[in-house]
Amino acid sequence: MLTRHPFYFLRHGETEWNRLHLMQGQTDTPLNPTGVMQAEAAARFLAKRKITAIASSPLRRARVTAELISAQINAPLVVIKDLAECNFGVYEGHPPGPWRDDWFAGTPVPGAETLDNFIERSLKGLNAGLAYGGRPLVIAYGGTFWAVRRYALGGQLVRVGNCELFAMTPPKAARAKKWRLKHLFTPEGSQAQTEHAAA
Repeated sequence: MLTRHPFYFLRHGETEWNRLHLMQGQTDTPLNPTGVMQAEAAARFLAKRKITAIASSPLRRARVTAELISAQINAPLVVIKDLAECNFGVYEGHPPGPWRDDWFAGTPVPGAETLDNFIERSLKGLNAGLAYGGRPLVIAYGGTFWAVRRYALGGQLVRVGNCELFAMTPPKAARAKKWRLKHLFTPEGSQAQTEHAAA
């Protein structure tokens, strides 16, 4: 279960493999110049908000995004191993293809995590970040957001672009399951203010 605590979620800045539409997984790719600019723009936007801590994956594309933001907003940065992206095994460095649909359906991929194991690990990482109180910022991956979709959004399909920022607010009612998702920022525009209700 996702800890019922408000938080911000930000996907890392762009890498060359993002630009080329290649699966990165745990291959430790760096930000490209566009990714650095995206992170700096996100930092300027986040400087207006009170963030108690930044929880980041250890992989460079997320960690450097987090470091650039932390330097601007003066919030402590904690690296959480369980926030690392999914291990896609032999398909890292390859474009998505039919193998990905098969993997989602439960077909094993050599050297890769299973979808369920990855989502459970991501949930553990998210909860570790939320333990810092206040309103923490989690910086991770589109894959990590699958755990948010499963445990907070009822499976609702929400795509997360590079350096897009969302505010997650848990329901007030004890038995309610639907979180409020508010899209706050995208690097292509100054900000976004789109709310989604979980289906």
